[in-house]
Amino acid sequence: MFVQRSGTRLTLNGTTFFAAGYNCYFLSFCSDAIREATLRNAKKLGANTLRSWAFLDSLSQDSGSVTFQYLNGDFSEQNDGPDGLRRLDHLITSAEALDLKLILPLVNYWPDFGGMPAYLSWLGLPADDPASFYRSARARNAFQVWIDHVLNRRNEISGRRYSEEPAVLAWELANEPRCTGEGGRELLLDWIGEISDFVRQQDSNHLLATGDEGFFCRRRRSHLYDGRYGVDFEAILGLDSIDLGTFHMYPQHWGEWANQRFPQRWIRDHIQAGAQAQKPVILEEFGLSCEEQAGITDESRRTLYSEWINQMRDQGGAGALIWMLGNNSSETAGFRDKYTLDDAGESS
Repeated sequence: MFVQRSGTRLTLNGTTFFAAGYNCYFLSFCSDAIREATLRNAKKLGANTLRSWAFLDSLSQDSGSVTFQYLNGDFSEQNDGPDGLRRLDHLITSAEALDLKLILPLVNYWPDFGGMPAYLSWLGLPADDPASFYRSARARNAFQVWIDHVLNRRNEISGRRYSEEPAVLAWELANEPRCTGEGGRELLLDWIGEISDFVRQQDSNHLLATGDEGFFCRRRRSHLYDGRYGVDFEAILGLDSIDLGTFHMYPQHWGEWANQRFPQRWIRDHIQAGAQAQKPVILEEFGLSCEEQAGITDESRRTLYSEWINQMRDQGGAGALIWMLGNNSSETAGFRDKYTLDDAGESS
């Protein structure tokens, strides 16, 4: 019923499960019509897994706006209504009906859709010090309140708690957590250890990942390997409470496009780290934007995506999720970026 791990593989009902699909963060809070159309499109494109947000944090609850959690006086309050977590209920049950699995991060490192900065604002902590989210006992407690609410929420459609939903492949502590500055690596590892243990207490059914970008601490010259972001992929994999590793890949955005061997090396290094830890590893975000100057067309992008996905399959990776699958409706016009794909003609 639940996706499990066996060494470096994911398994479902005793057979290997390679998580293939897309990121589509708006699925958890968009309208029913857009959600159903996008899910059907993903299924048509061959996806078996989607990654979407299990957070939507606001400073207030405005009439007619969708929010999952907001500031009410001096306290954060969860919104379980039709413009709140009931929309996540629909995503989970619709995914199950289509035999799709979900990876659900619980907070964003970035300010988009609230994220860690929203917590800092609620608590009166310095917004210019992101490490406060990891360091502050009050922030940790506020985040644990949210985790407890989500994992123990009873889906109003299925009647099951989220911790019992078979459509959920894995929870992620955060989307792209970083902790720069002196002592950032140690602080982030401490936070991951405490929060992951708390998640484990609430949910023993589902896999758990950190949701990080997969940066290394290997003292190399590259900013992706020298530890400056406070993320130590190998140390995170070594934590008992973390089931699988995640890494992202944006060669253009990271300044690596000129290095044609970078994608293959980046993928190989993470698969090897997973093999060393005997845990599955997923390339859970990757993207290229079509740019004439860079020589990237729709066709060449499709080719490269296929090559990277095949490398993950062939070399022992556990999954690959493209960033991102969109929808061309006016409702989701603001949920697009230069990597967004809509149909089979634009994806691999």
